[in-house]
Amino acid sequence: MENQATPFSGQSQTPGTGLTGNNMTSMLPGQIPSGIFTSMLKLENGNYPLWKGQVLAAVIAGGLEDFIFGRLESPSQYLDDNMLIINPEYKEWQRSDKIVMSLLFSSLTAEPLSQVVGCKTSCEVWELLKQRYESTFTARVVNLRTQMQQLRKDGRSMQQYLSSLKSLSDQLSAIGEPVKYKDYVWYMLEGLSAEYDAVVTAVYSRPDQPCVEEVQNLLLSFDMRLERRQALESFVPQPHKPILAFWVVPLPDHNPT
Repeated sequence: MENQATPFSGQSQTPGTGLTGNNMTSMLPGQIPSGIFTSMLKLENGNYPLWKGQVLAAVIAGGLEDFIFGRLESPSQYLDDNMLIINPEYKEWQRSDKIVMSLLFSSLTAEPLSQVVGCKTSCEVWELLKQRYESTFTARVVNLRTQMQQLRKDGRSMQQYLSSLKSLSDQLSAIGEPVKYKDYVWYMLEGLSAEYDAVVTAVYSRPDQPCVEEVQNLLLSFDMRLERRQALESFVPQPHKPILAFWVVPLPDHNPT
């Protein structure tokens, strides 16, 4: 079967670079499935890592990652000094870059889109969003982890305490920063008062690593035992103290004579 002709046929391709000799290989729009444009997660505050991961997956799958990373410079727009003949390589480069820009734009909500609408290349869009959202993301991660570290059971029930801890952990997972198992258990046990030292020691002394659910069930059972004991102690009848009764004896009338 004869090889189909391409705009750059007859030139040797450099493996892994997306380049043919000194030229760029043809990038066809079909390399990124059109369905991705409508199903992508939209970028907003708090989900930058998830958004970044899905965009990179789509772009790399299409072989267009060199555009957002700025590895492919734009060829000259014209072939002649009089700027009358358009360079076909420039047209090909621009078309492929606009494919990536369209992918990025379709994954943005109104706020980030307004910040990058004036960008001319996909690399400019990528770098601007990176500068804008990575710093915000880092601050949010630090804030959530600090809240987990400072969380204490105090006067709340064990169920309320564990729910608050899970809520913070879920928020970290939602932005692409899941809490590691050992860290989660540490947060859970460090927020308990001294009356739970027996459970804490038992968990840390185990040769195996109990799952998070097992540690939670252990804490809930221990907490219920504490509550029952406290309830029983509050209803223990106290010894009755003798009631001293006083009678007022009337004094005889004393009439001076």
